[in-house]
This record gives sequence, structure tokens and C-alpha cells, in this order.
Amino acid sequence: MKQLEAIPEHPTTVPEAQGRVVPRRKRAWRTALTSYSFILPIAIFGLLLLVYPVLYSLALSFRDATVETYVSGDMPFAGLSNYAQSLADTTFWQALENTVIFTFCSILFQFAIGFLLTLFFQNRFPLKNVLIALLLIPWIAPVLTAANIFKGLFNDVGPINQISHLLGIPTVPWLASPGFALAATIVANIWIGFPFNFILLYSGVSNIPAEIYEAARIDGASYWRRVGHITLPILKPVTVAVLMLGTIYTVKVFDLVFIMTGGGPANTSHLLSTYAYQVGFSILNYGQAAAIATVIVALILSLNLFQLFLQRR
Repeated sequence: MKQLEAIPEHPTTVPEAQGRVVPRRKRAWRTALTSYSFILPIAIFGLLLLVYPVLYSLALSFRDATVETYVSGDMPFAGLSNYAQSLADTTFWQALENTVIFTFCSILFQFAIGFLLTLFFQNRFPLKNVLIALLLIPWIAPVLTAANIFKGLFNDVGPINQISHLLGIPTVPWLASPGFALAATIVANIWIGFPFNFILLYSGVSNIPAEIYEAARIDGASYWRRVGHITLPILKPVTVAVLMLGTIYTVKVFDLVFIMTGGGPANTSHLLSTYAYQVGFSILNYGQAAAIATVIVALILSLNLFQLFLQRR
């Protein structure tokens, strides 16, 4: 008998149509290129509209970019002088403190209200879906509309002061008082943002099997024990996502504060975003404004990393 020829266990070529033979590695490269070609448009979009502006802003923060140098195109390298100039400005530290307070209070109350509403809407009752739809109005309404509504509410002759006057409570110049202007913007931002927390948390709770709650109830667990030992642990991934997204949205809030107070009175309600706008478009120091924008990005990353650290403990 003729000895059978050994057949390669892993052939390096594969047959193609019309008798052609293509190496396996070449075929793999062709498949990979075809796959990556589908994500090429979004990759180009991300590079041009997301990555490039961030890198350009970072580079601009190290340049002496004023109106004269920007128009002439000769923006000399300034090192860390823009950052040093910002750190030496008391308004910058006021804006940084306001941003931290604004973010912490907004996230705390938005999440708390959203979670309590989630627990409430776990129950079945008439017009439940209608109420859920109504709760989404603050979130889907334009920020311009919400800002003007609350600007009218907190006006010196607005409804809040009129009700206070009827109750015998001294009226407060909310938006013109250094001690209350920031608080008024926080209240407005809480009203805008709590539906976002609610709808994400409610979606997470809706996916928890009812049998788990029923088994715990049969075992004698009280309502709040079921919330603490079932709802919160299962919602942990959703909670992390809600807090991270809420932090990103809140730190960069600009239009709400700009419309309601403009950073005043006497710069006491400035956030880093409104302060960067003032430096860039009023003082016309683009380099320092870019440095403040870089601080905003660093603050967002730091807060999100801190949240992840707390969640893993």
C-alpha cells in the first residue's frame, strides 16, 4: 500500500472562488479591515469633534493667547503662567468652592429625590404612567425655560417672596444676595436633574424579579430591610452610572447659572464654567480661560475616580 501523505493539521491557505488560494493571514486582515471600516465614521467624528478640541484647549492653556496674539497667530509659549495667574485669583478659588458645593448638593438631592420616587412608583396605582410622564417635564424642558422660570420665582417681587410676605416672613433678595444666589441656582438645578436620576433608577428597579421581594417578605423582612438588602445592592451598577453621569453634567453646568445670576452678585455665584466664560469673553484672555477649562476636566475625572473608589470599598 502507498503511504498516505501527511495532511497539515492547520492549513495556511484557504481556497477562494474560481480556484484562487488566499493565505489565511491575508484573509484575516481583510476581515479585520472590513470590520473596522464600519466604525471609521464615528472614529473620525470623535477625533475631529471630541479629541481635537480637548487637545487644542490643553495646548492653548500653555500659550499667551490674548486678542492680539490670537489674531496675529503668534501665541508665545507661556508655560504654567496661565495656571499660576488663575491660582492667584481669589475669584477662581471662589468659583472652585462654588462648583464643589453646587455639584455635591445637586447630586445629593437629585439622587435622594429620584430614589424615593423610585420606591414610591414600585407600587401599582391608577394614573401611574401619567404621573411618570409628568415627572419627566423638568428634564426634557429646555434649560433656558427652566432658568427663566426660577429667575422669576426668586425675583424680588416673585411668587416666593410674595408668599413669604403673606406668611409674615421677611422677604429675601435671592438673586441679588451673596448668601442666597448660589442656593437659588442649586434649587433650580435639583428641579432640572432629579427626573434623570429617577428614570434610570426606576428602570433598574423594574428589572428586579418580584419573587425576591416576596421571598424576603415571607421570611419576615420589613420594607426598609428589603430596600437595604435587596434594592440597593442590586442597583449598585446603576447607582454608579447615575452618579458618574450626574457629576459630569453638573460640574459643567453653565447656562442655568449664567441666565439666573450671571455669576453675581460680586462674583459670589460663579462656577468654574461661568468664570472661564468671563475670563475668555470679557477679559479676553483665552489662554487663562483654557487653563480653567482644563481644571474643569481634571475636577470631573477626580470626582468620578473618587466615586469609583468609594463604590469598591
